Amino acid sequence: MGKGNVDWEDIKRLNKELKWRPGKCAYCNGKGKINESFENKVAVDTTYLTSDLNKDERNRIISGNEQALLRGILFEKKTDDFINQVEFLKSRGNLSAKEITEFYLIPENEISRDEKEELEDYIKRIIEFKNNKS
Repeated sequence: MGKGNVDWEDIKRLNKELKWRPGKCAYCNGKGKINESFENKVAVDTTYLTSDLNKDERNRIISGNEQALLRGILFEKKTDDFINQVEFLKSRGNLSAKEITEFYLIPENEISRDEKEELEDYIKRIIEFKNNKS
């Protein structure tokens, strides 16, 4: 904390292994410092507060905008649902990470190779994380 970026050590300490990646800190916006009032308004482990969130939405979260907070709750739920679905498809369906990726990409008409690899890597991380927790 206070260094402007998030590493795996921070991510593990905050139990966000399946929701965050190392990179610029979204909480301080990469500056390494935050306004004291900000700390009281937004939890440090807010999943929705990501570094790729646009400035207006970030400000809405900080100001406690009801709709933005609701979008954050829905984002968290959607992420948790995806993680649980991957776990189910792996444990009950005995599907590989590649097969699970292909399943999720059925409705996608156009997706780049990089996006597909990124999704498959994320699914592999979920499977590995869940296997290590068992």
